[in-house]
Amino acid sequence: MKNSRGLTLLEVMIVLVIMATLTVLSSQSIQQAIKAKGKLQTQIEEVSQVRDSLKVIERDLNLAFHYSDLETELKELTKKKRIELSKTKTSTGKSASSTTTLNPAGAYNPNDPNDPLNKKSENRVDPTTQFIGKENSLYFPTLSSSRLHEDNQQADFVKVGYLLKSCRKPGQKAQSQCLIRVSGNIIEGDLTKGGQGVVLLENVSEFKLRYFGKGKQDWSTTWDTTQSDSITKNRFPDAVEISLTVEKEVKGAKSKKLSMQIVVPIRFPNNDYQDSLNQQAQAQQNGTGATNSGNGFSPNNGFNQNNGFNPNNGFGNQQPKSPSGSGTGN
Repeated sequence: MKNSRGLTLLEVMIVLVIMATLTVLSSQSIQQAIKAKGKLQTQIEEVSQVRDSLKVIERDLNLAFHYSDLETELKELTKKKRIELSKTKTSTGKSASSTTTLNPAGAYNPNDPNDPLNKKSENRVDPTTQFIGKENSLYFPTLSSSRLHEDNQQADFVKVGYLLKSCRKPGQKAQSQCLIRVSGNIIEGDLTKGGQGVVLLENVSEFKLRYFGKGKQDWSTTWDTTQSDSITKNRFPDAVEISLTVEKEVKGAKSKKLSMQIVVPIRFPNNDYQDSLNQQAQAQQNGTGATNSGNGFSPNNGFNQNNGFNPNNGFGNQQPKSPSGSGTGN
C-alpha cells in the first residue's frame, strides 16, 4: 500500500497568493468598469439635458404663431379683383350689339375714403402678434401648447419666453445661471411681462441667439417686430440660430464644458401680407399708387413658398444644422 501525500505548506501558500491576486485584480476591474459606466451615464444625461432643452425651444419656434387678419386680407383680395376689372377694356363681340363695358364708372380707386372696404369700426383694434428677440432672450407666441387640466381657459396658442436667470437647487448654497422658459395664456400687451417660469437647464454659461430673415444680409443679434425698422416691423424672422453652452465644475479637476448649436426654421412666418402692405406704402410715397405688384401677398397662390409654409407639400424641408464639432438638437 502506497503512502498518500498532501500539499506542502509552501504549495498551499502559493495557491492562496495566486487566488488573492486574482480576486484583487477582478475587484479592481469591476470597480473601474462601474466608475466608467457612471461617468458615461453622467455624460449621456448632461448631453440629453442640453439636447432636450434645445428641442423644446426648437418646437416652440417651429410653431411660432404670427396672426394675420383674415377680414383685412379678404378686403385686399376684393380690391385686387376690382383693380383688375377696372383695367379691363371694352370687349367687342362678333356683332355691334355684343359690345360690353365692364367698368363704365372708370378706373377703380383703392384709396377712396367712401369705399366700404376702406372703412372700419371706430372701436375696432387690429389684433397683432409680436416677436421680440434679443441676444440673450426671446419672446413670441406659439401654437406649441397643451392643456394640463380640462377646465383651463386658454386658446390654442400661448406666449413663451426664454431667458437666463440665477437659480439654486433646494438644499444647495451655490447659485448658477439657469435657462428659464416662461409661458402665459395672454399674448396681448407686453410679451416680456407676466407668465410662469420653469427651469429648463442649469449651469448655463452661454445662451446666444441670432436671427435671419428677408431683407437681412447677415445674421442679426436682435429682431423686434415692435420697432419702426421696415425689415422687422410686424414681420417674423425666417430662422433663429441658438448657441447653448453648459459649464459644470468638477472637484479636483477642470470644469467641463458642453456646447451645442442649431439653426431652427420658423415653419410659418406669415410675412407675405405685411410685405404687401409695405409695398403699398412705398408705392404711395413714390406716387405710383397702392396696387399689388404680385411680389407680396397673393391670396390666389397661398403664402410665400420660399419661406416656410408650402401649401403644395406641407411644411418646409429645412432641418436644424449644426457646425462641425458641435452637438445637434435632434
